[in-house]
Amino acid sequence: MRPWVDAEGLVWAGAKSSVTGDVLVLTLRLRDPKGHAEVRGGRFVLATGAIRPVQIDGAEVTLRAPWGSAIESFGGAPVVPRLGARPYDWLAGGRVSQKLGIKAIVGISYIQRREGGEISDHEMGADAAFAAARWLDVASFAAYDLTSPGLTDARVSAASRFDAFRVEVFGSELSPGRLLPATSLFSVLGDFPSQTVGGTIKWLAAPRLDLLASGAGQDVGGALGSNGWIRATLRLDDRGDRNLGLELRRVDVSTAEWTGVRGVTALPLGRGFRFSTEIEVVVPDHPSGRGVAWPWGLCAVAYRRSGWEAAAAVEASSTPEHLYEANALARLSRSWAMP
Repeated sequence: MRPWVDAEGLVWAGAKSSVTGDVLVLTLRLRDPKGHAEVRGGRFVLATGAIRPVQIDGAEVTLRAPWGSAIESFGGAPVVPRLGARPYDWLAGGRVSQKLGIKAIVGISYIQRREGGEISDHEMGADAAFAAARWLDVASFAAYDLTSPGLTDARVSAASRFDAFRVEVFGSELSPGRLLPATSLFSVLGDFPSQTVGGTIKWLAAPRLDLLASGAGQDVGGALGSNGWIRATLRLDDRGDRNLGLELRRVDVSTAEWTGVRGVTALPLGRGFRFSTEIEVVVPDHPSGRGVAWPWGLCAVAYRRSGWEAAAAVEASSTPEHLYEANALARLSRSWAMP
């Protein structure tokens, strides 16, 4: 409504045995047009520095100084379904950061979370990113558990760019508490606590063709393993609105041994319509009577015109947990151009 204020809401409804719904996001944000201060309140997903994403009912205040310093402070209650009771459940924390010229930024984060009045999560973290040279970027973050002392999450990466290539090397440590919600069958089967060291290379093989390859060694519970993938993306127009993608993936660790293929398509259909689909097939080394292949697919159609957008999607899969599962999603939105 004004350059210094905006609001956002996102509500989902669905049905299985009965109709239910919930508010996922409902926020009001006030900000200084010059960027020195910002206040956000309501229900939102908080993610800053080394703090893992968390959905809260609360508030966040950010102050920025002209010389590059910033202070973020937040507090509230962890979200539970349908605004349920949360006696003595809360979290609070913040982040202090400093820009070092235009090439670097460093930050320190802190968060404490309580359930029933008792500490359930107590972490401190640090993050840093800097452009060591015009052709080299380095970034890292780490989170340390203060309740049960130990490293809970860490990642460091260095990326170099030259001509049509981008090369990255990385190392990471991931604990069980840091696993995020899965978004596909590949992430369901390939995301687990581990220590990983590897690299990725991207090659602009042609003006509209990207080739990516990645490989890494992993330590999962003391057992060594590896994973790798090759991905090709072909853009059928200059903007990339039309594209085709193909990915081959191999995971070979003690808890997961499988080979998979993924296909992705996104195509405008004309008159405001757009179609997209993702299909994955995983072939396990040891099916153990749970099927020789596990498919997963998602198809979506969207229509946009005069500020309105309607979209619908259907997802279906067959996994070790469910012989067959299908879900349908729909979304309707309206946007207005502000003066």
